[in-house]
Amino acid sequence: MLNSLPDPLVEAERLEPQNPWSAVDLIVFGVFFGLTVLVLPAGLIWLWRLINPNLKADQLTAVDLVLVQGIMNLALVAFIAFLVKMVHKRLFRETIHWYRNYDFTTGFLVGLGAMLAVSVLIVSSLLPPETPPPIERLLSSSSAMWIFAVFGIGVAPLFEEIIFRGFLFKVLYEMRGPKVAVPVTAVLFALLHVPQLWGSWAGVALIFVVGYILSLVRERSNSLIPSLIMHTSYNAMLFGVFIVSTLVQKGTT
Repeated sequence: MLNSLPDPLVEAERLEPQNPWSAVDLIVFGVFFGLTVLVLPAGLIWLWRLINPNLKADQLTAVDLVLVQGIMNLALVAFIAFLVKMVHKRLFRETIHWYRNYDFTTGFLVGLGAMLAVSVLIVSSLLPPETPPPIERLLSSSSAMWIFAVFGIGVAPLFEEIIFRGFLFKVLYEMRGPKVAVPVTAVLFALLHVPQLWGSWAGVALIFVVGYILSLVRERSNSLIPSLIMHTSYNAMLFGVFIVSTLVQKGTT
C-alpha cells in the first residue's frame, strides 16, 4: 500500500521556498507546451513522409498517434525536469511531491476513481453530442481500442499527473495557494482533452470536474501518488466499460 507522510523538511521548504517559482516559469513552460503541441507532431509527420511521401495526417494509425502522444509527453516531462533541476536547482521527486501518504488508502482511491468514471459515463449518456467526438472515431477498430487502452491506463496517467498535479500545481500553489492551484490545473487539464472531445462540450465540462477532484485529492494529501492512483483507476474503468460494450455490440450483430 502506498502510504507515508511528507518529510517535515519538505514542509518547511513549501512554506519558505528558496528560488521560488514565478509567472516567468509559467510563461516559459506555456511557450514550450504550445510549441510541443503545434510543432512536434508536424515534425514527426515530416520525418514519416521521408519514408512514405504520400502519408497524410488523417492516415495515421492508432500506433502512430499513440507514439506521437508519448513523444510529446516525454518532451514535456523532460522540460519540466530541466526547469526543476537545472534552473531552480531542486530535486525532481520533491518538487512533484512524489511521497506516500496516510490520508487515503489505495482501495479508497481505486474505488473513488472507478466510481467517478461510472458517474461520468452515466451523465455523458444523458447528454450525448450531436456527432461522435474524435476519440470515439479513433477507437473504431479493435486494434486501436486495445492500443489506446494500454497507453491510457499504463502511461498517460503518469505523464499527465506529473505535468498537471506535479509541476503546474506546485508552481501555482507556491505563487497563489490552493484556491488558485486547484481550479486552474483543472481548467488546463480539461483544455488538454478538448481535441479528443471536440463537439462534446458536456464531456469537456465533465473532464473539468474530474480534474478538479484529482487536484483536490492532490492538495488534501500533499502528494502526487493518490491522484495518480485515482487517475489510473478512472481511465481503467472508462476503457474497461468501452471495451466490454464494444465486444457485446459485436457479439449481438
